[in-house]
Amino acid sequence: MISPRFRHLGSIACLISLTYSALHAADAVAPAPVPNANTANPSDGSDQIYRDGLKLEINREWSKAADLYESAMAKWPQRTEFRQRLVLCEMHLRLHKRYQDQSFRRILLQMNAADCVKLYSEILTRIDNSYVDPVELSSLGRRGVDNLEVALRDPEFQRLNASQATTAQIQELRAWLRQNRSNVLAPNREKANEIVATIADTAWATARISRQAVYMEFIFGASDALDEFSSCLTPDKLEDLYAVIDGNFVGLGVELKDDPNGLVLTGVIRGGPAAEAGLAVGEVITTVDGQALQGLGLDQAASRLQGQEGSSVELVISHSGAPSRKVRLMRRPVDVESIVDVKMIDPQQGIGYLKMTGFQKTTNRELRTALEQLNSKSMKMLILDLRGNPGGLLNCSVEIADQFLSKGVIVTTRGRSDGQSQIYQAKPEVDWNFPLVILVDRDSASASEILAGALQENGRAEVMGERSFGKGSVQSIFPMVSVSAGLKLTTARFYSPLDRPYTQGVTPNIITRQVAKPNAEATSGSGNNAEDYVLRSAIEHARTKLGNVAGGTNRTIGASNSGSANELR
Repeated sequence: MISPRFRHLGSIACLISLTYSALHAADAVAPAPVPNANTANPSDGSDQIYRDGLKLEINREWSKAADLYESAMAKWPQRTEFRQRLVLCEMHLRLHKRYQDQSFRRILLQMNAADCVKLYSEILTRIDNSYVDPVELSSLGRRGVDNLEVALRDPEFQRLNASQATTAQIQELRAWLRQNRSNVLAPNREKANEIVATIADTAWATARISRQAVYMEFIFGASDALDEFSSCLTPDKLEDLYAVIDGNFVGLGVELKDDPNGLVLTGVIRGGPAAEAGLAVGEVITTVDGQALQGLGLDQAASRLQGQEGSSVELVISHSGAPSRKVRLMRRPVDVESIVDVKMIDPQQGIGYLKMTGFQKTTNRELRTALEQLNSKSMKMLILDLRGNPGGLLNCSVEIADQFLSKGVIVTTRGRSDGQSQIYQAKPEVDWNFPLVILVDRDSASASEILAGALQENGRAEVMGERSFGKGSVQSIFPMVSVSAGLKLTTARFYSPLDRPYTQGVTPNIITRQVAKPNAEATSGSGNNAEDYVLRSAIEHARTKLGNVAGGTNRTIGASNSGSANELR
């Protein structure tokens, strides 16, 4: 099993994603529209981009098409058809990911029809009662219709669920779905269940599509229709998410992304089997137990690495400029550290450095140990690096902020259901008094933003770097009763001590951008800090602040690649 952190990047309270989308973002999925004559300008190149995207769709290259449409939306926001195509591509990608998930195929698709009805009802009840905003159930039903209509075009869906159907029967069912989509009107959950039962019966009668397959499209469609943070979790995804929260899992201790030749290592967890065998970032796993990974998606390829504790797996590893080699690893429990680098970055000046990559159950304990270590080396000031940190547990970020604050609001959450609206206040006791500089970037999100915003707006720390991601919502994990699956649901939004919505991100006191991405070792214990301009600027700023304290002056730093933003409040 790979490290679940790479695939989920979060936990119960704060999960990273893109931007918050409206409830009805995908409420209408249509065939490729003709470019709008009122907004299209043939000379600006947008029509060609549109045609290029359609070619990618024809070739079923959904990910490339989605990336193209997303870029086009930023360049030509008036062209609404780019948004329509993007939504359609994302639906195909989600469908493909579902059917690559072995637990979806092994458990959810094998449920009997009665249990599918129970699961759909359970999902609707939870959404109706706990989602951050009131939900129109008709929209969830229409998204299910869209999901099913898209699935009926997919060869793998047809192979597994419609092997007896003719092309004419599938076309007839798709036409019926499009014709009746506008009739999906569900004033309550009972009516919503009746509508799906009717559609499942029609799909079986028309094209012998299994009722289970139909219900799955409505079950996953209900959460997909809400926002980009909410989702239905398959049994494997739920287990992975709990592993992220706990900070440990059984596996090889690697973080991966897909590669044309297999799986490229983006991280090797210290103390894990892969690290002990000498695997390194940038290497590619091309074969697992004699089976080539070329052409497989991330989830499908990564599933080949999964297995029981104590079992072994043989990998073929390749790296540019070096011959391939075979490695045999044994799967065992791996602890995922959220504090990955602790050092006195300027011992002479007393400047400490600490990099935090997530907020999990063990983070608070790891942080205390790291700070005690730095304190024992006469640290006078800390640089806390939250760059690339996607977030994690809400309560973890609150507890860490409370270590540095003696008063003030840490964060406010607001939701619809019981317990979701709270004001988190700092306790009078403070554990650490040394001054802080916090580093953030565009990938610092959720719990990272809560911590940075709380310390910044309470006057406890200065923030340097780039404006953070801007997520601003809380997700809760609800295990399902009817099956070992789960629902990740947006249940609240969170606000800064000054009541700013975090959808705006955290604006640094000193904006400093990295022109080129630093070497992977630049902020590790063995790296060269000079490669990391943001970190180097933070060190110089810390030296200046310590010099001001010692000399009683009021100097400020100036750097060619940074500019002042909001002053520290």
